[in-house]
Amino acid sequence: MSVLHIGLDLDNTLVDFDAVFPDVGAELGLLPAGHTLQSKEQVKAFLTAGPGGENAWMRLQGQVYGRFIERARLYEGVDVFFEQARRFGCRVSIVSHKTRRGHFDPHKVDLWQAALGWLNARGFFAPEGFGMRVQDVHFSETREGKLALIDSLGCGLFIDDLPEVLLHERFPSSARKLWFAAGQPAESGRGLAPYRTWAALAEATLGLLKKESRGPASGK
Repeated sequence: MSVLHIGLDLDNTLVDFDAVFPDVGAELGLLPAGHTLQSKEQVKAFLTAGPGGENAWMRLQGQVYGRFIERARLYEGVDVFFEQARRFGCRVSIVSHKTRRGHFDPHKVDLWQAALGWLNARGFFAPEGFGMRVQDVHFSETREGKLALIDSLGCGLFIDDLPEVLLHERFPSSARKLWFAAGQPAESGRGLAPYRTWAALAEATLGLLKKESRGPASGK
């Protein structure tokens, strides 16, 4: 039986930025003081509804994913998911679509290095932690490049928060897809089953791993 290769998205899948966007947006003057926005999606909707909103949103993203990434948390349950994957001998890769530099970022922070630093600080590359290697983390500046990486790496399962990645025409047909839908309405998944927590993702993956470990049924 071949080892299952699990691919994971990074931003808003492993990394929880929900509390960071409202705070940093206010600090940078992109959101009004005393606002009541509480999530990334609420901040995005607020900014993009106004004049010059797309630029403001891209500016904020560049700051959150770079200079302020250390404020972000690891989603609860990711550690348990990794323990389970390790128990079944799975290979795990992270595949992320993000530009190397943030849009309109005067500090020119390297977003790839910032992400690697965040992962390292949380034990992803420690043998006694998540046990990954730096070489297991892959970045692409384009969505098409990310999809090509998922294909070339041979991921048999991929977890992402964006339905537009999982449902893309170039998403490899051989890879199973799981949608991490924390905070997103079910209808935005366009038919994908929504998994709200990493505990739910772990349960779904465990079922798959147990099924594959039994191998094909024999018969006469």
